[in-house]
Amino acid sequence: MENMEMNPKLEVVLEKFNLAKEVVLRIGKELKDKSDIVVESKNNDISDLVTNYDVEVQDKIMNEIKNVFLDDSWLCEENVNQIVSSNLWILDPIDGTTNFISHRRDYTISLAYYHRGKPTFGIVYDVVNDELYHCVVGQGAYCNDQQLEQLPITKMKDSILNGSLKSLLGFYRSHGLDLDRLSKKIRAHRSLGCSSLAICQLALNKEQLFISNHIKLWDYAAARLLLEEVGGRIDIYYTLNAIDSNQTCVAATSDELLKEFTNQCTEWN
Repeated sequence: MENMEMNPKLEVVLEKFNLAKEVVLRIGKELKDKSDIVVESKNNDISDLVTNYDVEVQDKIMNEIKNVFLDDSWLCEENVNQIVSSNLWILDPIDGTTNFISHRRDYTISLAYYHRGKPTFGIVYDVVNDELYHCVVGQGAYCNDQQLEQLPITKMKDSILNGSLKSLLGFYRSHGLDLDRLSKKIRAHRSLGCSSLAICQLALNKEQLFISNHIKLWDYAAARLLLEEVGGRIDIYYTLNAIDSNQTCVAATSDELLKEFTNQCTEWN
């Protein structure tokens, strides 16, 4: 790592990174013990849920960091779009809200920091398992204090694919993915219900492919940095809609595997 005395910008980045880790860990541990969950649906969509704790966690994290770095910008899932500078925090206070509501596991707090449009660091906290995935770009990816290894190249036939029924149908309808053919080309299929955690599972090489056709920026902004830090790839199919619109993505443990999967789609980019 560069000498911090010779690089004041790096010193500020590390100050923000260390503060963010401490705040996310502390508030995440508080969230684990919460009860009396109040649930509402967004736009009358029974699969798009929000709780009283999504807003509470978001406000706590944002306000604690803003107290120290007042001039930074924020983009958060629960209706926060405060773009005032090139220093941008991207927060999903509870990724996997349905998991949080239904069985109280497999949900995360996801926080990323971008400077002048460039990724700088990412933090994904698996609350129930007390696993903090984190990285500063160019410095390696970690789960708690254990550095993650670089990922091997895996073929589709040896891969586990993580993706919801909704996403599989979306890939079939929008990208020409033959689901019957796909089922014969992969080892297995799973659906975790938490995009950031699913991408972290790729970074650990526990699964090798992740797809979604209803992912948003705050779902993947932090986790993609961890995956790319260990050699994985993520490809986003962008639209020209608003920043909070659903996007389509494929994430894989290598560029070769990503290409092998997207070649199964008759329409991709």
